[in-house]
Amino acid sequence: MSVKPNLGIIGIGNWGRNLIRDFSKYGKITKCTNNGNSKNISWVKKNYPSIEYVKNQKEILNDEKINAVIISTPIKTHYSLIKKVLLSKKHVFVEKPLCTNVSDAKELIQIAKRNNLHLFVGHVFLHHEVFKKIIQINKNENIKSIHFQWNKYGTFDEDIFLNLLSHDLSLIISLFGTPTKIQLQNNVGFITESDFIYLNLHFKRKSSSIMINRFSSYKKKTVTIKTSKNSYHWDDDVLFKTRRNEKLQKIFKSKTTPLENECKNFVKSISLSKISYESANLAKDVIQVIKNLK
Repeated sequence: MSVKPNLGIIGIGNWGRNLIRDFSKYGKITKCTNNGNSKNISWVKKNYPSIEYVKNQKEILNDEKINAVIISTPIKTHYSLIKKVLLSKKHVFVEKPLCTNVSDAKELIQIAKRNNLHLFVGHVFLHHEVFKKIIQINKNENIKSIHFQWNKYGTFDEDIFLNLLSHDLSLIISLFGTPTKIQLQNNVGFITESDFIYLNLHFKRKSSSIMINRFSSYKKKTVTIKTSKNSYHWDDDVLFKTRRNEKLQKIFKSKTTPLENECKNFVKSISLSKISYESANLAKDVIQVIKNLK
């Protein structure tokens, strides 16, 4: 990666801060803006004084030196912001989901293609080193079933399906393709209408389940996998392997965070002009599955 591209970022909340941290390792963030939250503005000025804070996003969109814009804002704002950025002839990195409906997703992809711009959607777990290992396992051993369990507390201000379920769906669709059948077995609300969900997904000769609980007293995300030969357990940044009556054996531990990998991959793709719509098309497929479910 030779010359670092100039980046702008819209949205500098909790996740936006993480994006600033990791994107700054590979690109040069020159301008940022947010909804006016003074604490977040102060954080940027203290920790990244070289980044100019601007009050109006037009100062980012109209800056010809900025090559790409990072969007980390509420889901309902994604479509309009992405469209503005693409029409300003800049590449886009947007946090998942791409938008809230399939027709808008198709329109955004067409605008990106028409302008030869990269439209990259931040399904961060796709960039996890453990998931890369799982892709290889699937090629060598043929995964028969995969099951996701996610306990956490919070993010009640966003739709659980678009905000959280989209993560696991991106992994499943990448491995197995679009499910032939999906069943919402349980949907319970504690703070909102949907805070605990359990789904079964069916594919040709494969199966999957997803459990998400965002009203949990602890934080934990695990994935269990059954192949034609072995069983695997993905816990945080470690992958374990076992067979019947054997103990779990640690076989791999990731060295870099998935967010760092994701940021690096995006910057590399625009630096090398490797325009791809794989990420955006996958994001569209995820939205389609969610809409069929709901």
